[in-house]
Amino acid sequence: MPQQQAGQAHSVDIDEYNSTAVALPELPLHELFTAQAGRTPDAVALLCGEVELTYRQLDVSSDRFAHRLVAAGVRPGDRVGLFLDRSVAYVVAMLGVLKAGGVYVPLDARQPGERLGWMLRDTGAVLLVTDRREGGTEFAGDLPVVRVDAEIVAGDGESASLALSVAPDQAAYVMYTSGSSGTPKGVV
Repeated sequence: MPQQQAGQAHSVDIDEYNSTAVALPELPLHELFTAQAGRTPDAVALLCGEVELTYRQLDVSSDRFAHRLVAAGVRPGDRVGLFLDRSVAYVVAMLGVLKAGGVYVPLDARQPGERLGWMLRDTGAVLLVTDRREGGTEFAGDLPVVRVDAEIVAGDGESASLALSVAPDQAAYVMYTSGSSGTPKGVV
């Protein structure tokens, strides 16, 4: 607003001045991503170190992984633990869980195994996705484990979109806070 003397200034309704509301499509995150992939398929969507994926590549890879999750028993609303380092595989897995209708539960490898196991049990996770080759997932107990690596991007398998109906208000993830009582609290 330009500098004016108080007597010359026009009053402005702060709500009107700050009206920045925009109508957004009522779609879940993974469908918004797929729509963007359709608009800009060859644009870079993900850059991680030396690895670069276009929207098309990320969309196809996450569709392929969603099929793998469904084949492993993941159903809409199921919680899926993600125990991966920050990587291309992490993003593909996260989108794949959403495309399978699941809810991802990020697990931090810096946390003690006992805490991670508790979080999996607390959410009722049906599966653990990890990039650990051998060991390191004992905290998961008898939970089925799907191992992934860089091949998640170039792998074989069905890559068509799943025909699942996911409501925009369905949970996408469960994040855990530190918990002031010492017990982690899951936030959906």
